[in-house]
Amino acid sequence: MDIWSAEHDDRLSVDFYFDMIGRKTAALIAASVQAGAMLATDDREVIEAYRGFGWSLGIAFQLNDDLLGIWGDAQATGKEPSDLAKHKKTLPVIYALERATAPDRERLRAILNRAEPSSAEIAEGRAILDGCGAREYTRERARAERDEALRRIESAGVVSAEALDRLRLIVVSAISA
Repeated sequence: MDIWSAEHDDRLSVDFYFDMIGRKTAALIAASVQAGAMLATDDREVIEAYRGFGWSLGIAFQLNDDLLGIWGDAQATGKEPSDLAKHKKTLPVIYALERATAPDRERLRAILNRAEPSSAEIAEGRAILDGCGAREYTRERARAERDEALRRIESAGVVSAEALDRLRLIVVSAISA
């Protein structure tokens, strides 16, 4: 049974993907940031702002990782962009399976179902993703979540302007989408 068959598309929706990363990456980062806030204050609004910062940062981080896993520069990241070859269920792939033309969807499924796709097939898969806007969609969502994270931390009103500027630089450089 191929996990990339059309019969399984309902299990691989963009909505399902966001639910999944919310339960994993976003929840982990949100809980970590929230725990730190709880140690620093008992102000529920501040704690919630920090939890929200962690949540949005976690979503942005995962989306940025999805981009790097397909289009990343190995020299800059230290690892080869291998998510297509490893058949990972990333947002760009799931988005493409929802939005690509029928022939492109079928070709992408065929590439993803190959045990070891060739470099030419990987390049073809990237072209399909680019052609249906998957890279740009993922990039826009990552930036929106990154910006939401920063908005949330700013809304707490407890971080100095200098610290916020430093944090902004760190977050923007880490989530470069």
